[in-house]
Amino acid sequence: MRKKTLNKTIRRSITGSLGRFISIFSLMLLGVFAFVGLKVSGPNMRATAEHFYKQHQLADLTVTSTLGLDASDQALIRQATGLKNIEFGNFSDVLVKGSTQSLRLFSQPEKLSTYALMSGKMPQADNEIALDYLYEKDYKLGDNLQFTAGKESDLLKNHRFKIVGFVKSSEYVDKNNFGPTTIGTGKLSGYALVPKTAFKSDLYTIARLSYRNLQEESMYDQTYDTKLEKHQKALENLLKDQPAKRLADLKSAPQAQLNQAQAQLDAQKIQLASQQEQLKAQKAALAERLPIAPQVQAQLEAQEAQLTQAQAKMESAQAELKTNAAQLAALTAPIYTVNNRKEGNPGYQSFVDDSTRIDRLSNIFPVVLFAIALLVTLTTMTRFVEEERSNLGLLKALGYTNQAIRKKFLVYGFVSSGSGALVGVILGHTLLPIAVFNAYTASSTFSQLRLTFSLFWTIVAFAIALSCSLLPAYWVVRSELKEVPAGLFLAKVPKAGSRILLERLPFIWNRLAFTYKVTARNLFRYKKRMLMTIFGVAGCTALLVMGFGIRDSISGLSSRQFGSILHYDLMVLEKEQSTAKQKEALTEKLDSTEFTGHLPIVFESLSHKNGGEKQQISLIVPQDSADLSKFVSLQNRQSGKKLLLKGSGVVITEKLATLMNLKVGDQAEFLDSENKKHQLQIAGVTEMYMGHYIFMTKSAYAQAFDEQFTPNAQLAQLKNPTSGHLRQVSTDLMSLPVVKGISQNSDLKTTINSFMHGINSVMFVLISCAILLAIVVIYNLTNINVSERIRELSTIKVLGFYDREVTFYIYRETIFLSFIGIGSGFLLGAFFHHFIISQLAADQIMFAPGLLWSNLALSALITFATTASLAFVVHFKLKAVDMLGALKSID
Repeated sequence: MRKKTLNKTIRRSITGSLGRFISIFSLMLLGVFAFVGLKVSGPNMRATAEHFYKQHQLADLTVTSTLGLDASDQALIRQATGLKNIEFGNFSDVLVKGSTQSLRLFSQPEKLSTYALMSGKMPQADNEIALDYLYEKDYKLGDNLQFTAGKESDLLKNHRFKIVGFVKSSEYVDKNNFGPTTIGTGKLSGYALVPKTAFKSDLYTIARLSYRNLQEESMYDQTYDTKLEKHQKALENLLKDQPAKRLADLKSAPQAQLNQAQAQLDAQKIQLASQQEQLKAQKAALAERLPIAPQVQAQLEAQEAQLTQAQAKMESAQAELKTNAAQLAALTAPIYTVNNRKEGNPGYQSFVDDSTRIDRLSNIFPVVLFAIALLVTLTTMTRFVEEERSNLGLLKALGYTNQAIRKKFLVYGFVSSGSGALVGVILGHTLLPIAVFNAYTASSTFSQLRLTFSLFWTIVAFAIALSCSLLPAYWVVRSELKEVPAGLFLAKVPKAGSRILLERLPFIWNRLAFTYKVTARNLFRYKKRMLMTIFGVAGCTALLVMGFGIRDSISGLSSRQFGSILHYDLMVLEKEQSTAKQKEALTEKLDSTEFTGHLPIVFESLSHKNGGEKQQISLIVPQDSADLSKFVSLQNRQSGKKLLLKGSGVVITEKLATLMNLKVGDQAEFLDSENKKHQLQIAGVTEMYMGHYIFMTKSAYAQAFDEQFTPNAQLAQLKNPTSGHLRQVSTDLMSLPVVKGISQNSDLKTTINSFMHGINSVMFVLISCAILLAIVVIYNLTNINVSERIRELSTIKVLGFYDREVTFYIYRETIFLSFIGIGSGFLLGAFFHHFIISQLAADQIMFAPGLLWSNLALSALITFATTASLAFVVHFKLKAVDMLGALKSID
């Protein structure tokens, strides 16, 4: 019976204080939801990618050559140690007829880097094709697709194909980046799949390799990267001498033919010379016997004409041989490229970076949110035990053991916080990871998120949530139960008031109204509650400042980068072996009315490795340093001061300076494409938000690289930089023999915008959590304040205070503490914001580090609006207070 009564009391403690129960439930739900959700989101994203890659056996390494892979190449590659599978295939870049779209056609692989069939069927006949599934909105099954005939498409047996299916590649997981090409606009628009028999080449163009000791490794572990790097270096060493051998083999047969042709021509020359001498002798002999018969004269002239004609043919043949010999001499060794998954798969690394950013975010945002929720829960449970003081005395007087009495509060804490944590764990494992995944896969081809259950983070979340409700309940009840029942029936003696510092300043204190003096005294009388309110409000404000700050830091990247800093629309890269006439044709095109200006530059790729990842850097050397400002604005971000290129120093971008820990005056070492070291002195650090750049003068370039300035690229500005016109102009430029490739700023804009979309979506969820937390925290702290001082409020109400005055009597303290909390939250939020953006951005990206005033104003407005709106709830609650009941409660 006694147990039944106790259980009924426990149930009534929940239903009788539903507001407190819901508060604890909500706090635990929000805290665990954000904590667990962000902790599992990154691993879930990587698990999804890893499952897709393993399902389609993504190759560990790929090998390509500028001249294809012949039988000797294939035999050499097969000698690589540790191979599990190797597969050779073909690909060719083709241009869709009547458009600027360029596709990369792959022969269908059987074992490595296979394709997922999205609809239709795989191609089987030579004239069948499966298209990139992103084109399903543009084409339908059964449509015919025709490609423009050209050098690249000569590898194909057909130029007209029937679409029989739509596929998803394991080698292209970025919806916007398919890599460069030498046709069309210079940028691939997608990919397609054809049978191996659709190619007519005897050579292969790609080799895909997988290794036995990598099959059981997680591709995102450092162990995998370490082993893969060893395999890549071993394969590169294996192919080290192959370019020279291949070049010798390529030259051998043609050189033999040239030598044979030259020998034959030399023999013909000797024979011709002999015939010419004989003719000369005949003419001399006949000249002595005059007159010469007309018939003989005619024969001599005919013979001479034949010899002259033969002479002309030999000279033409000699010139042709000379040209062929020059072409053969100009033939360069093939370049073999060994790519790992990061290098050969656009989007592979960016998706990994996206998932690791979530990992970094999970180390700050949910931890702070969880800490605030736990602190308020602890305070709430402590207050609950103190409110039940008289019931403790009653239960103890009725003979219940201390253990049985503690059960009531432990069960209450377990049910309220445990149920909130349970719902938080469920939503954190499902809702938040799906929201994060959908945000980031807006720019990738991954689908069907693999939801994994993290037992570790679930246990951690439950352990913290339950400990912050059960431990305070246990210790406070244990402390209270040390008293005898009679003592528990008496209310605790209120905290004694004391003089505060403000009272020692009479020129201020004497001018304060009575209500403000009471407010000031109560603030310092209840120091624990004061600190709790300040910390709760500061924490919520800090989360808002951090969330809005991250959003602001990335939202303006595109406009800053391409509006204030980079003013050119495209960079035209020139081929190394180009004639003056070909260069002149490019200059003539850039001088046309389609362009507003262009600047010849030297463009090179440099690198630097400083303990971590190797940083890829773009070197730009303008022909005229004064004209660079029309295309690129060099300026110090903090001071706004313009930077000029002069002397032997270089200007580097801010993110690069941060990663390398460089400042003005320092010396730094960089590697060129041939791994030669070059020492450069830093003369300035310029604002830049995407990519690493080094800018230097012609004289500085000649001094540091020991090379004369010879432009190999052009920065160009379009008169009409719309996307359609940009594609058309790029296509026109790529048709020029001198043009090697084109880099469009629109590609960088797309990358930034897709990155911003993912981060903004995640921050929207987290900001919403922070706002909900602010509502629950402020309501809870206000509710505790009212509950603790209900007799005090009833007293002043009996003394004749109006309802509005009673509300302001207590809420004035909350408003004042909220202002202090908001100010503290600004500082804490600024610290969190700086820490997060330094961790969240990829090496190639810099977020705007400052906080906007609009961010601080909005965060303060949300927090204060929450505080003010809850004043109405408190007001109506105080209006309904039973004054006499509250005053008699002590009796």
